[in-house]
Amino acid sequence: MAEDYFRVREKMNALEWQVKEEPGVHQGNTISSYFNQDIEEDHSSDSHSDEPVLTKVPNPAPACPPKPRPQPGNRKAVQKSGSKNPPRRRQTITLFAKQDNAAKIAFRNNKPPDRIIDMGKPLKEMEPDVGSLSRTFEQIGVRVGSFILPQRSLGESKLQIWGNPKQVDLSVTELKAWRYQVSIRAVSKEKTLVRAFAGHKSFIGSQFAADERIALRDAKRQQYQKAPQQGQQFKYNGYFLWPNDEIRATDLFGPSCEALDPLRMEYKVHITLDEARSVFKVYSNSSLDKIYDVIQRIENTIKEFVARDDRPLVLYLVDPPSTINYRAGVRMIPGPLLGPSRTPSRIPESCGNKLDPIDIVDWELEAEKSALRNQIRMSTAIEKVLERIPYFRGHLRMRAQFGTFALIKFQWPPGVPSVTPTKFETDVQSTGTKGTLIRDLQLDRPARDVLDRIHHADKLFQPIGTSNDSLAIIPPQYSALFYLRHPDKAEEMIQLEIGFKANPAGGGFEASQALWIKGPKANGVPQAAPLEAFNIRLHSGICWQLKISTLSLVDPSRITSGMEAFASGVTFKKPPPGTDPAVSGYKIFTSPANFAVLGVEQKTTFRYSLKAQPKFAIEISRYDGYDGDDPCLPSSTQWAVSLYDRDWDLRLGENSRLGVGQSASWNPHVDPFFEPIKTSASREPDAGFKDFLLHTRAIGDFLDELKADRQEPTKARNDSDKESQPADKGKEAKQVHLF
Repeated sequence: MAEDYFRVREKMNALEWQVKEEPGVHQGNTISSYFNQDIEEDHSSDSHSDEPVLTKVPNPAPACPPKPRPQPGNRKAVQKSGSKNPPRRRQTITLFAKQDNAAKIAFRNNKPPDRIIDMGKPLKEMEPDVGSLSRTFEQIGVRVGSFILPQRSLGESKLQIWGNPKQVDLSVTELKAWRYQVSIRAVSKEKTLVRAFAGHKSFIGSQFAADERIALRDAKRQQYQKAPQQGQQFKYNGYFLWPNDEIRATDLFGPSCEALDPLRMEYKVHITLDEARSVFKVYSNSSLDKIYDVIQRIENTIKEFVARDDRPLVLYLVDPPSTINYRAGVRMIPGPLLGPSRTPSRIPESCGNKLDPIDIVDWELEAEKSALRNQIRMSTAIEKVLERIPYFRGHLRMRAQFGTFALIKFQWPPGVPSVTPTKFETDVQSTGTKGTLIRDLQLDRPARDVLDRIHHADKLFQPIGTSNDSLAIIPPQYSALFYLRHPDKAEEMIQLEIGFKANPAGGGFEASQALWIKGPKANGVPQAAPLEAFNIRLHSGICWQLKISTLSLVDPSRITSGMEAFASGVTFKKPPPGTDPAVSGYKIFTSPANFAVLGVEQKTTFRYSLKAQPKFAIEISRYDGYDGDDPCLPSSTQWAVSLYDRDWDLRLGENSRLGVGQSASWNPHVDPFFEPIKTSASREPDAGFKDFLLHTRAIGDFLDELKADRQEPTKARNDSDKESQPADKGKEAKQVHLF
């Protein structure tokens, strides 16, 4: 899709449209922006404006420079031609988080409200928080299928309700219950007021007035979500021909193009879609510049679609071992069962003879070439992904995660207990290979021993934000992780993460922030990440991957009252005297029983920075699961490690604040994301990325030391070669499940 889009863009400038006035027709300033096909405008049935006639004028030049910003005195538009009716793709990407129900569609179509009720008190007095008030009305509408809107402003007491009789009655019932709850909270607050706040009445009054102005402005802007009135005239009009043969507009933006509501309200324009001709129409009385900006941002949504719909990039790179760690073969051992579907897996590891002394020099040269190939492939993959995600709106995160690499699908020759490292490297990069990184480092050590090793790694790590060099003084950070099923969508799993912060006044910790995250579907299939670059270390149990992932948060309007009650009911529980939760894994929180919880984990995180390059943060996390006889002591424990540059979050965090059709301003290249340790004008290319690879190797070697004293493999583990052979040995090698 990305290649098709940019190929079409090259042809967009081949034709121009010239605007001519039709005698007897009022001249309006018009921008026309087309994509993929021609259109014949028919104004006989269009009552929203008096528009000029468009006539096609071929441009003799094969291509034009980028189009200048059109001015009122130079009204030209660009015909965008491309492929002829290519087959439509199966639509799976949407840009709208909330789909209109029938009640809001009626509001958009200028239908009168089905009922107007009086709440008996000005809305702003019942709930001063304008944002909370709007969310309340939206949540009620989502639950019962209605649409609720203040009649004119929050200074009045009347509400308009759209919906069928049953939906309206349910909305009135919920609004009465909400009014009762508000009155109870108001009485409680009034009893606890102190006289010290009396001197701030003037400020509070000013704040009320400011909130009222904001609410009134938003109420006026919300009128632009409606379709223009029949016969309404506009001074400026613009068009954009949507490529409906490839991307259905209503599938992408919603049945009423809800995803474009922010543009409607920001620019104070009406945006309608003529589905018969696949044309977006933009109407405004403000300025021509607003029309141009809106059309440009609608066009940019195609780039966001490309960024979301592009196939994820997955790399499997084999790290060449040193001459000491080299082994002549690679075998498969049984891995854990993965995911809710309990999918079997296999873990590759080195086996066989060590390197012959006469082959040491040759292997050192080959290992250097292999490392360079891996560096180039990973760097190229990162740049390719960075170039396409500036238009991605949402939460992006880039991390180097350490763990255990496991294969789910792989091409393995039948009847062979092991293969050469060269063949394994070739086969793992073939089409059809599917692997994953298990976060568990599989450290067969007591927690106290692991923490002591970490505290003595002062040559590799250092504390953050303190001049003290001791790693032992850094307190851990605790989080509670709950895995739930969405109450309204049984097929959707959600995750609640609640962080705990220190409570200096009362001691211990208190819940700070609740984050609702969309999880995989009921079938256990997670959302694909834009980039997964695996670095497989066969000589070690520790591998790592560089991953650019997306985080899908639950929309606030979809958070039910039951979900809010559950989150607010998670409280801190003080451990017994002498118990260190970081060592014992003792659960420091309690949760209510009003939700069916699928799983509970406590995350304990130790955060340091790299001594060689303090911009890089290293997080060593312990995950404790609780499903045994004792609800407070862990039944399972996993250790995980991640590495990242703190500037990555600052750059990619811009994408979470983008509006429709906007792009991030960060530089989409590798060098700004990987700065070298020592900056100089004569530094070699990719110096920063090479330093990053050195950091990952140093951390991998440190984790290898942690696993050095693990238990020796059992006989069943040694005999895993035989178990990994496919059952049918008579067939040729082909892609098969190894289990």
